[in-house]
Amino acid sequence: MTKEHLYINLYENLKKQIIEGQYKSGDKFPSKRALGQHLSVSNTTIEHAYQILSDEGYIFAKPRSGYFVSDVETLPIITREIHASNTHHEQNNDNQTQQTYEFAFNLSEIDAEYFPMQQFRKYARDAFEDSQLNLLQHANPKGEWTLRQEIAHYLFNSRGVACHPEQIIIGSSTEQLINLVTDILNKGRFLIENPSYPPIKQVLDKKQITYLQVPVNNTGIELEYFNESNNNIAYVTPSHQFPTGYVMNLKKRTQLIHWAQQFENRYIIEDDYDSEFRYFGKPIPALQSLDTKDKVIYISTFSKSLFPSCRVAYLVLPNKLLKLYNTLENKEGNTVPSHIQKMVANFMQSGSFERHLNKMRNVYRDKLKFILDALKPYEEQLEIDGALAGMHFTLTVKNGLAMTQCLKNAEENKLKIIPFSKFDKSQQSVKFILGFGGIPFSQLEGHTNALIRSLTILKHD
Repeated sequence: MTKEHLYINLYENLKKQIIEGQYKSGDKFPSKRALGQHLSVSNTTIEHAYQILSDEGYIFAKPRSGYFVSDVETLPIITREIHASNTHHEQNNDNQTQQTYEFAFNLSEIDAEYFPMQQFRKYARDAFEDSQLNLLQHANPKGEWTLRQEIAHYLFNSRGVACHPEQIIIGSSTEQLINLVTDILNKGRFLIENPSYPPIKQVLDKKQITYLQVPVNNTGIELEYFNESNNNIAYVTPSHQFPTGYVMNLKKRTQLIHWAQQFENRYIIEDDYDSEFRYFGKPIPALQSLDTKDKVIYISTFSKSLFPSCRVAYLVLPNKLLKLYNTLENKEGNTVPSHIQKMVANFMQSGSFERHLNKMRNVYRDKLKFILDALKPYEEQLEIDGALAGMHFTLTVKNGLAMTQCLKNAEENKLKIIPFSKFDKSQQSVKFILGFGGIPFSQLEGHTNALIRSLTILKHD
């Protein structure tokens, strides 16, 4: 076992003991030297484990006194196997849900163990105070004003998106907001990525809206198709294309903006769904921040940055489209409970949201680095793409193993992996899409080893 594995395992075990109440608030933690001697591990290993516990607030240091346990409420430990099984059932409503997995690279999962539940519980209590009786009344169809204010501040500081709270509309999902946008645009004629985020096609198909599927390469959507089409609405995921994981480069972003600015009825829908998590290189600005003529409709969600079940997404409308929105008849009422909106607003206003994002960015980067380092010896057999940002990447098998053999190997190793062809039916390569966000640190090694056993041809001495 490597030194990295040692301190991660030590950290996980100590954290579990604190959460289960084996250590009480204020208890003195073992000294690094004493614990190192007891476990026969180096001081460096202990220091790394203690540093993570301290960064996450489980322990704190007193000068010349050592480490002490923070005031953490005891919580029941929910086994990851149950969680993974339930999520799998919800995400894949088919016969395969009967299969049980020990390892799963699921999409759309977060690491809930790091969520500051104690703080969020405080904001929940605040939202239900007597002074918040106004939240019981009919809500503004655009969403709570305080939340829209906080989102406007956050977008400007983090993504360079300049907007007024009046331009922001809260919804329960990206799909719901896309449905609203198609009403505002009077359906329009769409250009969408191929492969693409499934809900966009579902909305367009359901409403019988014309669309052209445009191929994606490693720099983003292929813009030459735009000039050959009369379609006027582009839907893109430039920060981390779904499902390829590609990042649209700056040149192509400016070209796309220029395309939209040529005609009055052209618009870009920018789905910035997990832009918070970029791990390598400088952050690339949002398309909306490059737009000088109000041509970008910006959509994002809190499902990755907070948690999926909060069901809060948001839309930033250009001013001209905001006027059209205001004239729409029979607009759907806001479907996000006012109290949830208030909780999220308070969480952001306090600075807790930004601190949580910073912490999770480090957590997910460390997980990704762990996986990439483990796969590096097999780079001749496995090609990795889309790992600069987000919470998933793609992996192409280049060693001659067929898809059927890979899936059979995975089943034998009790591993769930998702073929890329689920999102791109034309995919000929043996390619998979792997989500890593919900895998605990303590289980990363097991997951990665199962992946290697399933997709590589191991060489024996």
